[in-house]
Amino acid sequence: MSIRNKLSRRRFLSVTAAAMGGTALAACAPQAAAPAQPAAPAAAGQAAEAPAAAPAAGDKVGIRIACWGDVTDKQVYDNIVADFMKIEPTIAPVVEQYPGGHYEKIQANFAANTPADLIYFQGWSWQPFADKDVLAPLDDLIARDQAQKFWPDIDNYKNNCQWYGKTYMSVADTGSVIMFYAKELFDAAEVPYPVDGWTYADFQNAVEKTSRTEGEVQYYGYAQAGGWNGTYLRSLHWMRMNGALEWDSVVEPKQVKWLQDSIIEGLQYTVVDTIAKGYCPSPATISGGGVTVATGRVAMCMEGPWFLANMQGGSASREGGVEFDVVEPPVGSTGRDETIAEVHGQVIAKASKNPEEAWKLMKYIMEDPGQERIAEGGRMCGTPENIEKFWVPIAQKTYNFQNGKAFANSMRTGGNPVFAGAGANYDALAGAATPLAVAWDAMLNGTSAREALTVAEPLLQKILDDYWAAKS
Repeated sequence: MSIRNKLSRRRFLSVTAAAMGGTALAACAPQAAAPAQPAAPAAAGQAAEAPAAAPAAGDKVGIRIACWGDVTDKQVYDNIVADFMKIEPTIAPVVEQYPGGHYEKIQANFAANTPADLIYFQGWSWQPFADKDVLAPLDDLIARDQAQKFWPDIDNYKNNCQWYGKTYMSVADTGSVIMFYAKELFDAAEVPYPVDGWTYADFQNAVEKTSRTEGEVQYYGYAQAGGWNGTYLRSLHWMRMNGALEWDSVVEPKQVKWLQDSIIEGLQYTVVDTIAKGYCPSPATISGGGVTVATGRVAMCMEGPWFLANMQGGSASREGGVEFDVVEPPVGSTGRDETIAEVHGQVIAKASKNPEEAWKLMKYIMEDPGQERIAEGGRMCGTPENIEKFWVPIAQKTYNFQNGKAFANSMRTGGNPVFAGAGANYDALAGAATPLAVAWDAMLNGTSAREALTVAEPLLQKILDDYWAAKS
């Protein structure tokens, strides 16, 4: 059977659109580097360039909306705008896109006082701009229009959309990471397929029994990700499933708490021991390519909806695809999925000359017609209910699996690693050659979790201390 190149998230969006005759299917926006820190707005009495207004014809009010940089995102928002103008004919939105430098262009626009009216952000990325007072709080508009229904009453959504008690970001689309499994490896080992509510002991049993050697071919029970080695974000569930949190707070932490026993134990097995015992492909094996759940060489891995096209369909990694399904990760003492659950949406620039019109479009994107376009065009919808209503039927039909609701459930209980404001050095927490990246590389190559994190913890604490010292 032939093995094809692993799909990137961007490639996934485009090939799925073609396969569905213009309808794409994916989830969260590709995880980008943290945005540059926003410049402060012009000082009082200092001349600043006037915000650019979108061109409008006749008596129409022009507004600008910046969407994410993938090709299908432009198509999605062009369709949303066309639908919106049928019910709001006096508003003329123009869709902008900044491929290859989304956050860099946003930063440049704010520095020049020419931001778009509505701007797409990943939920952990906009807070520094709120700290610089260049975003408009939405709370008065939400209360006036009784629009609270668009924001789920879930802590992770609040963390992604609020800052210091004020709401800034809408809920446009989402993405969560759950467990993919290849049925053929479970069948060969005569191990039952995982089901929602399975335990960590069930997971360990499946990892070990589905790992085997057949001739010169090694099959693995588990991989931390689909075709790469995984990082801190892919391990969030194993760290938090028994109630521990690696920081004293998800939002603006002040203390690191990485050396708790349950965190160490979760990482020791899933990152270190599985490789050492031959249950998980090593970094060297991964780098050789072709060893993933999508090629039938791995029984289970943690991945997101963007990975679906690797499993089934015309762009599957293996000729004919792999029969598979998905399930929430095994539960620990918290009794729930603790994996990463991303939220993305729009903010309104404080410099907008037409905030009411921008607000109308923001609301429309969160209403059913907008969410249907989101689902058709390539991303998981904003709320768990809309994921189940609009996205799951498309996903299950296109990629031939059954448990699509697991993605929605993951959005109900999952979380994000950390949120911080202006001056935060995100890359210092997990970027290349930084404390967590070095710790992960060490664990992947056999260093115990406790030893690796004992070295990393004081370096992480210094990063937090520096943040708070600068903030005060």
